[in-house]
Amino acid sequence: MTLDTDLGIALDASHGQGFRFTKDEFGGPRFVKTVGEFTIPVDFLTEQPPATKGTALVDDVPANILPGINRALASARKVVVKGVDLHGARQELTVRVCEVGPFLALKLRAFAWRQAPKDAFDILYTLLHYDRGTQAAVAAFGEEVRVGNPACQDATVCLNQHFRDEQSSAPVRAATFVLGQLAAGESADLRIQRLQIQQEMVDAGRLLRSVGGR
Repeated sequence: MTLDTDLGIALDASHGQGFRFTKDEFGGPRFVKTVGEFTIPVDFLTEQPPATKGTALVDDVPANILPGINRALASARKVVVKGVDLHGARQELTVRVCEVGPFLALKLRAFAWRQAPKDAFDILYTLLHYDRGTQAAVAAFGEEVRVGNPACQDATVCLNQHFRDEQSSAPVRAATFVLGQLAAGESADLRIQRLQIQQEMVDAGRLLRSVGGR
């Protein structure tokens, strides 16, 4: 499963919740909070067409420009989340989460830009475990292409460049995320597991391309 969760929060986080301002690996604005051994990053995102990258001020807060974020906000669904908050209190809240079509478009765009192994695996995990089924997830991505989600231009390029065969970037990186770097003398069992993940990624790319117009 994925190791992080992307959250939208109120702009007073730095005051009420102890977040401090810093920058991400690309120099963009980010707020972070350390809880025990874990660092919680918070990125502020916005859309500013025709710009497709960089930063913009929103209510005096610097935010990363991310095409597709408006579609994610407009089509979000509500789910109930249970857990412990930053103060240690148990909570049960209804939150809005990104629906699968915009999520896949954003993840594919992210992989196109940074080719992070986690992004590749997130795409596969989402298709395999979406609560309404793989075909519904694929159809939802196709709908984003149809309505002109601005993230889909990079997403479809990514599918054509990085998902074509088992040795393409996305399949190799997804397997690396799960099993670690390929090492000399790796066991036959691990090689089979690695190949299975790579083949699943190729299949995922073929399904998404079938509705992506390429």
